[in-house]
Amino acid sequence: MTEEEQRYLVEHDAHDFGALLDRWRVLMRPCCLSEHTLSDQQGHPVVAYVTERFDRTARRGASENVYLCAGVHGDEPAGVWGLLEWAETHAERLRGLPAAIFPCFNPWGLIHNRRHDEADRDLNRLFHLDEVPAIRGWREVVGDAGFRLALHLHEDYDARGIYLYELSELSADIGERSLAATEAIIPREPRPEVDGSPFENGLLRRGDDLERVVSEELGGGYPEAIWMYLKHAQAALTFETPSEYSLWRRVRAQSRFIEAALAAAEIG
Repeated sequence: MTEEEQRYLVEHDAHDFGALLDRWRVLMRPCCLSEHTLSDQQGHPVVAYVTERFDRTARRGASENVYLCAGVHGDEPAGVWGLLEWAETHAERLRGLPAAIFPCFNPWGLIHNRRHDEADRDLNRLFHLDEVPAIRGWREVVGDAGFRLALHLHEDYDARGIYLYELSELSADIGERSLAATEAIIPREPRPEVDGSPFENGLLRRGDDLERVVSEELGGGYPEAIWMYLKHAQAALTFETPSEYSLWRRVRAQSRFIEAALAAAEIG
């Protein structure tokens, strides 16, 4: 363990939502971000940030918009901090992007280290339901906007390495290039099957069978990535880091993945 990693692990609180929000608000001026409150989770705001260039009128297939979301599951903190650290490191780049950012979609879950929200709901199965306050607020921000790329940052307690679900109409190697640029930090998932689905070298590409996946495998619930791909995005990538690895490495892998995916999708 390096001295930098050791210091990070000693000083960092992965579930400090207040510190996370404070650091995002510091970025608002340099990154030209506006803050939008989607809902409230027992006193903890679910917020979104959009850049000045975000185009709500852009349509799927003709949009350069970027979508970045972390923390849908509260017990998966690396994506939340990786997204923040990417933004802090690439503030000038972020300012120039047409982006909608959801830095912590489940703050109550993050604070309490729980997958579900304060009402014991798995938000990542509810993106088709307007009656859920956070989803209703999410729709107000996203509207009918199209996106070239949507990134969904997650973690997996059973994983042994990084892996990726890819839904894409863009270049067939966008997912592979993103993983290849990240695996120097954490190696790829070695198993050929994850949660009953076949993976090849840490990558699973899906496409035409999404409605069957929703109805037969997910009980009719729509995950964020599938909903985004069907309704909004040309490409939706769900990136997973292994929760048993060092938080320091996981955060850096998440940040590296974001930058690699933007490059692979030829954005900016």
